[in-house]
Amino acid sequence: MTIFNTLRGVWIVLNMVVAFLLLAPIDIFLSVVFRKRRPWFLTWLWSKWVFTLSGLRYELEGEENLTPGESYVFMSNHTHEADIALLYMALKRDIIFIIKQEFRKVPFAGWYAALKGHVFIDRSNSTKAQLTLRRIAKSFKQTSRSLVIFPEGTYFKDGEIRPFRPGGVVLAIETEMKIVPVAIRSKANIDNVIITGTRKNPLKVIIGQPFSIAEFGYPDRYEVANRIRQAVLDLMKNT
Repeated sequence: MTIFNTLRGVWIVLNMVVAFLLLAPIDIFLSVVFRKRRPWFLTWLWSKWVFTLSGLRYELEGEENLTPGESYVFMSNHTHEADIALLYMALKRDIIFIIKQEFRKVPFAGWYAALKGHVFIDRSNSTKAQLTLRRIAKSFKQTSRSLVIFPEGTYFKDGEIRPFRPGGVVLAIETEMKIVPVAIRSKANIDNVIITGTRKNPLKVIIGQPFSIAEFGYPDRYEVANRIRQAVLDLMKNT
């Protein structure tokens, strides 16, 4: 990685942090006041801030596959720190993320994420993780929010899509939500971003067809996870 690419990455992360520090206090206040209906527009504004000042832009395909007002479990590949802001921008709905347990220890940000309803998963204990997913799923049957999970567990610099873990499938089974495969093309494009704001290649989000899990149960979770992974790979190839 060149010094220039390192500076690009630092610039993007810096914008994420600054926007977070400025908007989070307002967002926390509104989350407390409107506890039953946590406003998500400030999170969208945070994403807009990050993209504008970082000189990023994106293209969206497949938005017509989503039914307005319907909740989904979005399962997406993960390529960069900017993916979270990217999906807030692209999906345009009230969503929460499934986050690794380690993030809870991050000062202020971890507490803020918990307040916003994001779900923390202990990846080192699969039994505990499955119980957490089932417990959280019960609370989502009475909400209109959607879930987003990166089933690879983290992002990888080589851009290869790793095997999908079945946690997102368990959530879909328990909540009776449809799974939507999402493909992100971002790592190579971010490497082309120039700090001054010139954008040679846009980031890209491709939304696939919703996948019904009505005929599947808990024993089928790995099979469904593999199907969703293949759907993401197909979206990457066909666009």
